[in-house]
Amino acid sequence: MEALAARDLARKVIVSVDDGGDELPKEFSAEVLVTLPKVDLAKAHKANPNLRWVQTTFAGVEGMVDKLPRGLRVTNASGVHAEKGGEFILTAALMLTHEVPRYVTDQANKEWKPLFGPVLKTHRITILGVGAIGASGAQHLKQLGCKVTGVTRSGRARIKLDRIATLAELDEVLAQTDILVSTLPDTPQSQGLIDRRRVDLLPDGAGIVVVGRAAPLDYEAIMDRLDAGTLRGALLDVFPEEPIPSRNRAWKTPRLIITPHCSVDDHTTYIDRCIEIFVDNLQRYLSGRKLLNLVDPKQGY
Repeated sequence: MEALAARDLARKVIVSVDDGGDELPKEFSAEVLVTLPKVDLAKAHKANPNLRWVQTTFAGVEGMVDKLPRGLRVTNASGVHAEKGGEFILTAALMLTHEVPRYVTDQANKEWKPLFGPVLKTHRITILGVGAIGASGAQHLKQLGCKVTGVTRSGRARIKLDRIATLAELDEVLAQTDILVSTLPDTPQSQGLIDRRRVDLLPDGAGIVVVGRAAPLDYEAIMDRLDAGTLRGALLDVFPEEPIPSRNRAWKTPRLIITPHCSVDDHTTYIDRCIEIFVDNLQRYLSGRKLLNLVDPKQGY
């Protein structure tokens, strides 16, 4: 069936390829564009008013949504990170449960401090944003018996959790959270959502995992609590400035494990999955059906 679908598309589509980097040709007449989010879509649409739909190969589109031309549809690669991102969330939750951030710090200090704690399923886990990555992580956690709360703007999620909370309930949820996982994108609504006041709502001994964007969380407040010893640990994959400057305190903060913005990416399958998303959407586009992963400029994703 896939081969038949591919041949059917080949009869309807003319494909052209340009590898000029972030700049498009001065003149092009494509109706559909597959591109990185660094391309200036306003400029592209002005140069080619026939452009109707853009498929980006990134899931995050914060760099383009504020200047999308009216009437231009943009779809992202949401879902491409789900499998690895879900595994990393599980890995991070297990590392926090079994005190790995503390042992890493103790090893650096040449200290021998055995700890004897409970298993993962005894911890209350909250996931901020239950999209593709958050849902995948929640499924792994649920399989191990964890109680998982999801926090979404709508109060709904694509999978069954123990609780789905809205942003209005966020303060209450944070106060009952042992492991906080953020998969939130960088949008005007999410920026600064977990500020210092909300970081301080987390109970003593809580842990934090960030695999979305850094902008929603106050990293200084997180590191202050790590320095004070009131957080068990943190695993942060994204930072306000990348690479992290050598002078940044994050490098020396105790019980902080840094991964260099790679926790959800699998480059052995990334392009193939992006192509699968595009081909599915191309079939939808040609048949007049609703596109998947359609970006809403008002929401920022």
